[in-house]
Amino acid sequence: MASMARRVLLLSLWVAQASHWWETEVMYQIYPRSFQDSNGDGTGDLKGIKSRLPYLKDLGVGFVWISPVMKSPMRDFGYDISDFHDIDALFGSLQDFKDLVAAADKMGIKVLMDFVPNHSSNESKWFLESKSSKTNPKRNWYVWHPGVEVNGTRQPPNNWASNFGGGAGSAWTWDSSTEEYYYHAFGEFQPDLNYRNPEVVEAMQEVLRFWLRLGAGGFRIDAVPFLLEDMQLRDEALNESCAKTQMAWNCMVHNYTNNNPQNHEIIQGWRKTVDEFEGRVMFGEIYAPLKDLMQYYGTPEKPEFNVPFNFEVLGADFGEPNDLRQAPIVRRAVRAYAAALPDWCHGNWVLGNHDNHRLMQRLHNDTRLATTVYNFFNLLPGTPVVYQGDEIAMRDEFIPYALCRDPMCLKNPETFTVSGRDPERTPMQWSPGPQAGFSSNASTWLPVNSDYVTVNVETEKAQKTSPWSVMRSVLQWRKNHSELATGKITEVPGDFQGPALQKDLVLVKFTMGDMAAATVGNWNSAYSLAMDLPSLVKASGGSVQILFSTDPDRTKEVATPFVLLAGEVVVITFKEEILAKAWRSEDVVDL
Repeated sequence: MASMARRVLLLSLWVAQASHWWETEVMYQIYPRSFQDSNGDGTGDLKGIKSRLPYLKDLGVGFVWISPVMKSPMRDFGYDISDFHDIDALFGSLQDFKDLVAAADKMGIKVLMDFVPNHSSNESKWFLESKSSKTNPKRNWYVWHPGVEVNGTRQPPNNWASNFGGGAGSAWTWDSSTEEYYYHAFGEFQPDLNYRNPEVVEAMQEVLRFWLRLGAGGFRIDAVPFLLEDMQLRDEALNESCAKTQMAWNCMVHNYTNNNPQNHEIIQGWRKTVDEFEGRVMFGEIYAPLKDLMQYYGTPEKPEFNVPFNFEVLGADFGEPNDLRQAPIVRRAVRAYAAALPDWCHGNWVLGNHDNHRLMQRLHNDTRLATTVYNFFNLLPGTPVVYQGDEIAMRDEFIPYALCRDPMCLKNPETFTVSGRDPERTPMQWSPGPQAGFSSNASTWLPVNSDYVTVNVETEKAQKTSPWSVMRSVLQWRKNHSELATGKITEVPGDFQGPALQKDLVLVKFTMGDMAAATVGNWNSAYSLAMDLPSLVKASGGSVQILFSTDPDRTKEVATPFVLLAGEVVVITFKEEILAKAWRSEDVVDL
């Protein structure tokens, strides 16, 4: 009895804990060049984002992450920053940023900045000073090396490759003025900052404070694994046969340039800085195997990111994309992530972003399946991340090499259809009108997708079961049931009786406040699934109640057998002894 009483007490305390806004709200990624053009120059801007805040509020979005808008030569479209303390004129001004934050705050929407700490632009004042002479005070703000002599020829100090590829693909570029190489994990126009220099560490913490003082709700932090490199500059293992057909970086084991253990000290410092400001948050971009990813939460004593992005359903251990058309693969990915997530941590789900082919492309442009997949993950514990346009099932647009803008495309003409990221960055499709309502200019920075006449917000708002209408209903319901967001996944069954269920059913059980609940999805876009739902969830007494369905005509009654419609997702609650599952044995102390 004492043990059970302790479990009840612990569960009650857990349920009663106050949630943070970033745990219960939905994140929406805005790629500002492509969201909304307010001044007719063919490129999106901050005033355009501000004008669309009512749309985001209506959709059910609670906070936005805006890809970089700081001052930049735009060779990597903002990920090459020349001034970390200013807004690029292409997007507006600092006042425009303040106005956007103020307007968003009035609507209950937080604004997250994109913080790009690994490198700066080669046009930044910092780097221009660094390369001016070997004795300049900022020389050690970047990573320099004289190289090595091989048969009388000066060469880079090792075989490290640029993530952007191009030519020989080296991550070292020769500077003739000071006769040394500088290191760049990405483009040669993006020299890496030297985080072994305390002055760099402090300067970047001041960047964080600058934007937090202006009202930023926090940050999405870019390319975190790249912060520090091996001090001995050892070569990385290279698969020679792979390198014959792919960029060298894709063919290496990055044990000397990624996930250095000392990265965590830097991030702990960032967390302390962000925590100086109440109610702010840090999300981290970390493409890494689960065992490495989870380390970026830190510990309760030394916390790091509030949430490192979960790319497990975007790609398997940051390698080849997961085939989300296959229910068994989805079950396996969710199970692996839930098992790896520490008990004290909050999870999240990322299905798309500006660096990866859109979900529609990865699902072979199956609109109904995309609606199922996206909303299944929107109805799981954790914070969903929606990439702009995915709510209307936007798809990739083929961009010929002649129209490429992305450096990953320009530097790799032979493989640009694979490496280029322009297809997922085309302008947002608002209406069936000219330029999809994105811009008044007849020419936009990237061409508008050719399917905009039928795939757009205005058209889908008028359709009861369109991707937009379904997602809005899901996000609005989720917003009113925050206990789902803060629940804990307890089981992801992998074996079902019958080939149809085994092939197409995904079922995830979790705690939802003081209830046992589950999200159940049919991955088949053409056929319904019949099942004994109470038995599948082991409901005591056979009592199951439907809380929500993506089918607007679904009743809450659970018949036997229960028929899950093609592509349908439901959230159910049921009677079950959940206390032992909600708390591990080591969390329970007998009184």
